[in-house]
Amino acid sequence: METPLGRTETPPDTKTHPDTTRTHMETTRSPLEAIETHPDPNLTPKEPMECPHGTTRPPPTRWGICSAGKISHDFLVALRTLPAEEHIAVAVAARELTRAQQYAKLHGVERAYGSYEELARDPQVDVVYVGTVNPQHLPATLLFLRARKAVLVEKPLGVTACEANKMAAAAREAGVFLMEGFWTRFFPAWNRLKALVDGGSLGDCRVLQGALAFPLSAVERLREPSLAGGALLDLGGYGLQMASALLGRGRPPLRLRAEGCLHPSGKGGVLWGLEWGGGVSLG
Repeated sequence: METPLGRTETPPDTKTHPDTTRTHMETTRSPLEAIETHPDPNLTPKEPMECPHGTTRPPPTRWGICSAGKISHDFLVALRTLPAEEHIAVAVAARELTRAQQYAKLHGVERAYGSYEELARDPQVDVVYVGTVNPQHLPATLLFLRARKAVLVEKPLGVTACEANKMAAAAREAGVFLMEGFWTRFFPAWNRLKALVDGGSLGDCRVLQGALAFPLSAVERLREPSLAGGALLDLGGYGLQMASALLGRGRPPLRLRAEGCLHPSGKGGVLWGLEWGGGVSLG
């Protein structure tokens, strides 16, 4: 889930992982997908908290952080704006233990792991935030879902629709919560806008046009095809999710138009439009 600090660099602990050279993760089986998880017998489940006047309240939701990069730092800064009796980060995992330990020390997180598998086995973790680079969202998310952890995945949920479908199917099979971290969906201004559109106060909304841009040349993960870089997956989702909610009302579009160019480096540009019928479109 992006925060006002934004995402400005590749998470340091994900730059050298061999799987970052894969763009379509569904075509290559990741070692993470085959992991069997076994709860650590030394850790105990959480208990209800005592409240004044002899009542009890639900214990705080216990978060695990997958990846110790900048976006995971920003996420935890945002999480700590919420009451500690409601949400608490209890563990962090990175592919290098030293990076996880540094993150844990900086943020006061109790446990640090040198692998994602250890985090998946931690029974004191209720939900995991996945803040890895885009190509690693699929294998990491499947790992935690199969361990019966709820998962919040940094956007984009997957690099392809096939990846997103795999994650959704795994969440249904495990009976756990899965969500893409589109933080803008929770802005008060967004809720007000959607209420106005749904209530008809703005009339019959048929077309949405918008622009969102900033320089990408200095951000490695946004320039590299092997890291699923490019403007569409990083910025394009904002316009797409807004159009889907405001114009499509959650319905899939009837038509999708796209045109673009691809440079020798693998980078390029794309223009696209969506139509829901009845003259309603984005483009």
